[in-house]
Amino acid sequence: MIQDHKGRARRLTALWTATAAALSLFLASPAPASADTVGISIPKDESPHNATREWYYYTGHLSGVDSKGKRHDYGFEQVFFRNQIQYPTLSGYAGNLSVTDLTADKFKWESRAAGLPDTIPADGGYDIAVDDWNMSGKNGSYKLGGGFQDGSYKLDLALSQKTPPALHGNYKGVRGLIDYAQWGQSYYYSYTNLKTSGTVYDHGEAIKVTGQSWFDHQYGDFTSGYGRWDWFSIQLTNGTQYMVYLINDANGVVRRAGTLVRADGSTVDLDPSKLSMTPVGSWTSPVTNLTYTSGWKVRVPGGEFTVTPQRRDQEVAWEDAPGGGYWEGASTVTGTVNGCKVLGQSYVEITTPDTVF
Repeated sequence: MIQDHKGRARRLTALWTATAAALSLFLASPAPASADTVGISIPKDESPHNATREWYYYTGHLSGVDSKGKRHDYGFEQVFFRNQIQYPTLSGYAGNLSVTDLTADKFKWESRAAGLPDTIPADGGYDIAVDDWNMSGKNGSYKLGGGFQDGSYKLDLALSQKTPPALHGNYKGVRGLIDYAQWGQSYYYSYTNLKTSGTVYDHGEAIKVTGQSWFDHQYGDFTSGYGRWDWFSIQLTNGTQYMVYLINDANGVVRRAGTLVRADGSTVDLDPSKLSMTPVGSWTSPVTNLTYTSGWKVRVPGGEFTVTPQRRDQEVAWEDAPGGGYWEGASTVTGTVNGCKVLGQSYVEITTPDTVF
């Protein structure tokens, strides 16, 4: 798979290298004083920011029926990473798109990269396009689209959520601000329960799909670290969602954070001391030879989840990627919360210990 995209992967790597060099001047500067942190305002803060790092991150679970009555199930990831060079006239945008075809037991990914001016809509929101990949919208109503060069899969989706976004963290009393310790701080919010509909073009056949998606947006002047991270978006059938992440730095220190999102959209910051993850297996990539944890026990206050990959190989890895790549995949969830059995679905992001983040 990496060989199929070697030329594009090299261009992606070259863009990131050039962008990183331009960013070094910004990263050497201290983060803004806490007096300048004013929380998150939607839709204004949905737009690209005057910040060194930013990403727009969709994952989701889709299902539909083809013209012959056969059911199809998919997972997807579409992300744009933005590294600021000169705001707002130039930023380096790099994107990943992956599709997990659970019916055909296939996984495919590709990358895009471009240097672009930042589009700042006057009334907020975002409108980002790299080649034929795009995402746009505001105030809980969004569209995204993208396909692979060989025409195997293409997405055309509309997403909406009526409840407000979840603001993660409350660093120094600022809702939506999380602390990365020596690496700085990041603003972070999510739409965790996006009703999704549209079309998956599966090898030329248009399949109408519905499902549930998750959107993450982070931005700030935080710097790079070195280690490993584990991130879980958990969507339960009872209408609640959990975001949990654990960062293991190069010194072996584990930093944990999480948010419970209730069915009405209200949120609870989870006690970090009661968050943990225990791997139950591992998987070694035949492409990169990297070994990832595979299957996880995730503990939260009052509950525990068993998260199981729906396909073991869901690795995204381009040539010269930091750490060699990452694993991002559709998964199922079983468990208990406050003594009650729960079911759900998850997207999981796992890296190896030698990753720059």
